[in-house]
Amino acid sequence: MRKYFFFVLAFLLVTGAYGTAFSDVSNGERIFRKYCAKCHGDDGSVSEFGRSIEPHAARDLRTSRFFIAPSELLTIIKYGVYGRGMKGWENVLADKEILDVAEFVRTLKYVPNVEAGKKFFEARCATCHDSKGAGKKLFKAPDLDMSPLGEIEMARAVRFGRHGTMMSPKGELFKNPDLADVIAYLQTIKK
Repeated sequence: MRKYFFFVLAFLLVTGAYGTAFSDVSNGERIFRKYCAKCHGDDGSVSEFGRSIEPHAARDLRTSRFFIAPSELLTIIKYGVYGRGMKGWENVLADKEILDVAEFVRTLKYVPNVEAGKKFFEARCATCHDSKGAGKKLFKAPDLDMSPLGEIEMARAVRFGRHGTMMSPKGELFKNPDLADVIAYLQTIKK
């Protein structure tokens, strides 16, 4: 019985690894344009319709690598996002098609604007963090210019907050490109 269990486990691990290796990005792009572009735009930057969705506009997918792990992306596409306009596609797309769409989304690119990130940081973040990234003692904010966090960890800390600190989730204050711009700026001021 134990050998059977390990055989099944090894089989699932191998097929899972090969499943991602055999994704078809061009098929994912075709499916994305058919089903997803209405809200997210052809390039993932959000369509006019996507911006008008209430209560929350569609997300810019070009920066999803900052916030969404590849496995999370599959879950979001398949089951949707509760409380947002993102519906689940499990009844429309096969698992292989969902994998293809996820792989295509991972290819979308956004080039951050460091200067825009600096302006956004100074306008929105300098209340707790000095305009140069140093933390203000009153808020016990860390010195961002000395932060060991990389861009993905930093983006997640801003989006989801830091448990046990005054850093509450800021996901609703930022659009994905704004956050990508701020993170790019913060990476340039690190010492």
